[in-house]
Amino acid sequence: MLIFGLDTTSVTASASVAEIENGRAIKYSLFTVKTELKHSENIMLMIDEALKLYGADIDDVDLFAVTTGPGSFTGVRIGVTTVKGLAFAKNKPCVDISSLEAVAYNQSTDSVICPLMDARREQFYYAMFKWENDVLVRLFEDTADSFDNIVNKIDSHEKVVICGDGSDVFKKLYNGNSDLFYAKDSVREQNALAVALCGYEKYINDKKISCGELNPVYLRPSQAERNSKENK
Repeated sequence: MLIFGLDTTSVTASASVAEIENGRAIKYSLFTVKTELKHSENIMLMIDEALKLYGADIDDVDLFAVTTGPGSFTGVRIGVTTVKGLAFAKNKPCVDISSLEAVAYNQSTDSVICPLMDARREQFYYAMFKWENDVLVRLFEDTADSFDNIVNKIDSHEKVVICGDGSDVFKKLYNGNSDLFYAKDSVREQNALAVALCGYEKYINDKKISCGELNPVYLRPSQAERNSKENK
């Protein structure tokens, strides 16, 4: 099936068109832009270029997959809103993908995988996963937590692969006891091809949704919401 994947949750955004069979991309395109979160200016360009590189039209897409968070509040909104519009116009199903799961999907390892995204204010978005029989198994739900609490969680495992755009910040702070490995730059962050592959897995497990059910996942209030509460 032909799957369109989109990720706009971090500084690096990407779009992908992938023909996926039995969990493998037999043909795909991937167009990536590092834009300092100016995704609204580039999103249609990314989509058009990904389709052009693959040699497909948006009408050919069978399924739309998009990261719904966590990540940049504005980036998440842009991605979700765009895919909502495309799926509605073409009357096609959607799948919502965790940006942390998309990062973890890129890691080929027997160790526990811990994707981290810098949530600012001395916090990270994170989760943990492990490959079991070629299936990426989630160990707990995405959460926003403090550095110290995350270290305690990581130190309960012997071998952990750290990935995600929060890796560098975490590496500078960490002096715990676990045997940590840091993902290579080429697979450190999520990309839209991983989003499409995760989308395929959700689709075959009957977890597709309509565009109306597609919603952002923020995990914590935005800065504007926090400021509003503090001023009351």
